[in-house]
Amino acid sequence: MGQTVFLVGFKFMLVKADEYTEKYMEDNSGIFPEASLDAILSKMKQKGKDFPNLQDYAVHLMKVLDKNNDGFVDLQEFSAGLKGLNIFCSKHEEHALLRRFDTNGDGKISMEEFYNTLAAAF
Repeated sequence: MGQTVFLVGFKFMLVKADEYTEKYMEDNSGIFPEASLDAILSKMKQKGKDFPNLQDYAVHLMKVLDKNNDGFVDLQEFSAGLKGLNIFCSKHEEHALLRRFDTNGDGKISMEEFYNTLAAAF
C-alpha cells in the first residue's frame, strides 16, 4: 500500500487491495517486509517499556490516538497518533496495523479491540 509503480509509462499508486492480496502479503513478509505485523508491532512494544503494565500503556495509547474522543480510532487518527508518538510507519504498515487491530472489520478500532490485540502481541 502506498507504493508507486510504473506501467507502460504511467505512474500508479497502490491504495487498496483485495483480502486475498493483503493476506498473501502478510503471510509472505520476507517478500513484503512492510506487511510483517511482528516487525510493525515491535515498534509499538518499544514505547511500552516505560509503563508499569499493558493496561496503562493501552489506555495511554488510546487517549493519544482517539483525537475526537468518540471511543474509536480510524485510519487517519491512527496514522497521525503514531507519528505523534514518534512511531513512524509507511502507509502499508499503517494499513496492516489497522487490519490487525480492527478485528470486526468495521474500519475503526475500539478500546476492546485495541487492548485485546496488544495483549496478544505482548
